[in-house]
Amino acid sequence: MFIAVLVGVLFSESRSLTAYQAPLAFVTAFSLNGSSMTVNDYFDRHVDAINSPNRPIPSGVVSPRGAIVFATALGAVGLAAAAFTSYVCLAFALLAYASAMLYNSTVKVSGLPGNLLVSFNVIAPFVYGSLLSDGTVGARVLMFALLAFLANTGREVIKGISDVEGDALRGVRSVARRMGEKKAAMLGAALYASAVCLSPLPYILGYVSFWYLPAVLVCDAGFIYSSASIVRSPSKENAIRVKNHSLLWMLIALLSFIAGGLA
Repeated sequence: MFIAVLVGVLFSESRSLTAYQAPLAFVTAFSLNGSSMTVNDYFDRHVDAINSPNRPIPSGVVSPRGAIVFATALGAVGLAAAAFTSYVCLAFALLAYASAMLYNSTVKVSGLPGNLLVSFNVIAPFVYGSLLSDGTVGARVLMFALLAFLANTGREVIKGISDVEGDALRGVRSVARRMGEKKAAMLGAALYASAVCLSPLPYILGYVSFWYLPAVLVCDAGFIYSSASIVRSPSKENAIRVKNHSLLWMLIALLSFIAGGLA
């Protein structure tokens, strides 16, 4: 998460980070992410008792109450670090943290709204980095955030195809469970295609240099291939492959922005 914050700083207008902002940003990112993951384990403890009995809570290493106390302490530390940074950073950290708690407690089972909330939390560190550097969110960061949001939402929808059995245990109303694997595959592919169609804009608008293009073309080709693959075969096994490949395409997209932003 801290690396994502630094990428947000890189994409900001001033690209500046003071000596005291860096450690505070690390504490905020580390603590809030740790708190969110702990709360997620708390709410998943009954399903994990069946599917993953060796996890800390089901195995008895950590009690449910102890997990909540630990998560609360981490959350308080993370928000305090954000408060020492700036009021703007604190406000956004509160928003991101609240959205993560909302997802863990209720929205996770809602399907597509949960997918959208996950994608918001994926882009939140980039936005936080821009707020840390500039106190505002510039067009370059917003463009990157939009592309990442679309691609990650597509991945989350396709992930639902591979998680149908587990989601049935949790009562998750994923697109795949509500509308079928084929329609979920088509929606995921459409979201990937939207990101691909918008990917030339950062270069066209002058937000990045020429060196953005080589890597983003590889990324686009990967997403096109994955889209065609999942539409052709929306099986659980293929969905697992596609969602794993998507992480690679998203990493290449990140590298393309870094290359185009540094040059």
